[in-house]
Amino acid sequence: MNPRSLVMFCIILLIPFTGAAGDSPWDARLPFKEAVITYKLSGMESGQEKLYIRDYGKKTARYRTTSTTVLGITQTTDSVEIVTPDWVYSFDLKEGTGTRSVNPQKLMIEEYRALTADEKARVDANAVRLAGALAGGLQGTVQPDARTILGYSCDRVTALGTSAYTIHNSGIALLTESTIMGVTITSTAVAITTQGADESYFEFPRGIDPQPSPEKDETAAMIANQTIALLKDPQSKQAGRQGLIGMPSAGQEAIQEEDRQEMQKAMETIKGLFGN
Repeated sequence: MNPRSLVMFCIILLIPFTGAAGDSPWDARLPFKEAVITYKLSGMESGQEKLYIRDYGKKTARYRTTSTTVLGITQTTDSVEIVTPDWVYSFDLKEGTGTRSVNPQKLMIEEYRALTADEKARVDANAVRLAGALAGGLQGTVQPDARTILGYSCDRVTALGTSAYTIHNSGIALLTESTIMGVTITSTAVAITTQGADESYFEFPRGIDPQPSPEKDETAAMIANQTIALLKDPQSKQAGRQGLIGMPSAGQEAIQEEDRQEMQKAMETIKGLFGN
């Protein structure tokens, strides 16, 4: 995951707090029990992606085939990422390799459920504020119900030259547009069906045994612990120094250079943890 994608991930991760319900904000269900979303990838990176969703979003399988040409050199990818409530499995079909790491969201849910009622209320409020502050500090915005795509109301998140339209109160993007140094990359959902996400799509690719990744597990635990700590007390010295994403102090209108540097360090730490 590149730094721009990570920033968008951080903002999108906080969106469910705006409609928090249940034991944790991530308990919110998608508007369908299962679905298959087909994406067209265009721009510098072209190809196709299919996202299979089961159990109202608790399980996803993303199949991605792309090609990218830079300076006359073309690189292709053929990958599968399977996410369950407990694990993230990433497979490179070209190399015949795979990894298994703990789902960071699982750890965040565990951290959240261990909070007191007062702490949960503070985390909820800070998460909503943080999403807007982070986007605003990067000349971006978070706009709920900004557009309807394929029949679904979508929230619009913009930051760092990237716009993502996600199904309301979820992290499922239906349209993502990014312009980096004049180069545009677009992922557009062209079809959604609310059936066909067979269990077979969630099976490991034949012949590939995903290997544990202790380093990613350790990083996921750090992210969960520090992110919840940040949301409990954004102004604490520990949160400002170690948090996943910096939050402007009261009255500040933009993320300061020191915060940007801290964010970049965090980006480098967790690069590759979540897949594409």
